[in-house]
Amino acid sequence: MSQAGMPRPSKTYSSLERAIGAMATMEKGQPYGLRPEDAKRRLAEELARLCREAGVEPLVIGGLAVNHHGYSRFTADVDLLVSKAEALPLVQRFKREHGWRRHREGFRNTALDVGVDICVEGDRTSPRSAETFPAPGNLRSVAVRPLPVPALSELIALEVMSGRARDDADVVELLKRHRRRISPLRTAAARRLRTAEARARLKALVARAREELERLR
Repeated sequence: MSQAGMPRPSKTYSSLERAIGAMATMEKGQPYGLRPEDAKRRLAEELARLCREAGVEPLVIGGLAVNHHGYSRFTADVDLLVSKAEALPLVQRFKREHGWRRHREGFRNTALDVGVDICVEGDRTSPRSAETFPAPGNLRSVAVRPLPVPALSELIALEVMSGRARDDADVVELLKRHRRRISPLRTAAARRLRTAEARARLKALVARAREELERLR
């Protein structure tokens, strides 16, 4: 309780407020499904400048890429996929730039209060997964300003690689929104997966998407 006798807002409530505010800046048809005033889209503009100056050619993956391909969901940070050779120059560039501090697997912009997670070619996609991140240059991509995103089948493969429940849900929703392309998307995504476990997960997610679509009829 505060001195005035009123309970302090919980951290969970504050996070919920932030998520609701962020959802208000989403808009289909915009880059990453975000309006220009959204902090994450503004951060993407800043990241494009830093990457250009560091000679880095990344892909935007994760939630912003999911948004861009038609499934709008809240995401707190920006995820960048970079090659192993370009990871160190990018980290060094962040360290020299005013207004950035270390945050989880990347950095946080103190002015915009948004973080960037740096995913590096060859690193495991998650502690639970045997899959590793591919080089961004080896993935088919979609030209988006200010930074490109993976093509839909490549994004689906990346989401399956993580083995996380949230990413599994993203795959199901993306497949439902592209229902006429489910079979070719599955085929293309499966080619990107190295392990039998990941291919089996993709198969199960495709079945789940089709089941949910059938219930909507």
